[in-house]
Amino acid sequence: MLILFILSLFLFVLDQEDYDALARQSTAIEEVARPLLDEARHWLAGQKGKPQAKAKKVSSAVKVLVQPVRLTANDRVFEAVGTGRARLSLQVYPTVAEEVTKVLFQAQDRVSQGDLLIQLDDREEVLAVRRAEIQLKNARSLLSRYEKAVKEGAVPESEVDTVRADFEAAKVALDQAKLALEDRRIKAPFSGVVGIPKVDPGQRVTTATVITSLDDRKILHVDFEVPEALAGALREAQAENRNITATTPAYPGRTFVATISAQESRVNADRRTVLARASIENEEDLLRPGMSFTTRWTISGKRYPTIPEISLQWG
Repeated sequence: MLILFILSLFLFVLDQEDYDALARQSTAIEEVARPLLDEARHWLAGQKGKPQAKAKKVSSAVKVLVQPVRLTANDRVFEAVGTGRARLSLQVYPTVAEEVTKVLFQAQDRVSQGDLLIQLDDREEVLAVRRAEIQLKNARSLLSRYEKAVKEGAVPESEVDTVRADFEAAKVALDQAKLALEDRRIKAPFSGVVGIPKVDPGQRVTTATVITSLDDRKILHVDFEVPEALAGALREAQAENRNITATTPAYPGRTFVATISAQESRVNADRRTVLARASIENEEDLLRPGMSFTTRWTISGKRYPTIPEISLQWG
């Protein structure tokens, strides 16, 4: 190809009448072109067997993100609905039938154990206590005189015993009078929060009349049922004092921490469930007895090696 190119170049430059001169000078041209031809042959011989063009090497390796295999527990979440109840809760009733003279509390008041809530008419009881105190004083004085007289031999021992018995009876009578007076004062049996008063001054109440409610809600209990199959896991959770969570519609989006504090001693044969109790610390006093709660309890499962799902390729 190179030889033809060189000859064509000569033919293009020279005119037709120069062909004779070119023929005469062929020997000189051959001597000049021979080194070029040899070089061209040598170059062509070296190109045989080689590709026409080398493709740029491109790495075929796929870039990946490396992440270690982790051990993950196959946990389950158990949910149950329960009702909250105060740690201590009761309805307050009067112990005697009488007329109300004073109501000494309002709804949502915090009271301490022994605080007076309701005062009933106690005029007769006050008089009875005073009478019993006078009788006891007289009996004590009489007994003192008889004890001196018996030492002097003025009275027999049997009379002293009778006077001593009267003195003891006077003491009992005073205690009874004080107890009757105390029954007219309805007090808080424990510290807590009272509800709405159900009686008014001047109203006559009986032992069946509800005065108010009283709750110690520093701790709220939530009772819920657990399937029989989870009784073993429930026992372990209680023994290890594991935390569970509880939510209530009263505070959407808020979760309260609870612990499993108790469980029933037997399985309900009809429902095949165990009654469990979770306890919630109600330090902010947000929760109320009677609220509905959804408890969520995570049950620990076996541990398995896991990798991200996106790293798996199918096909």
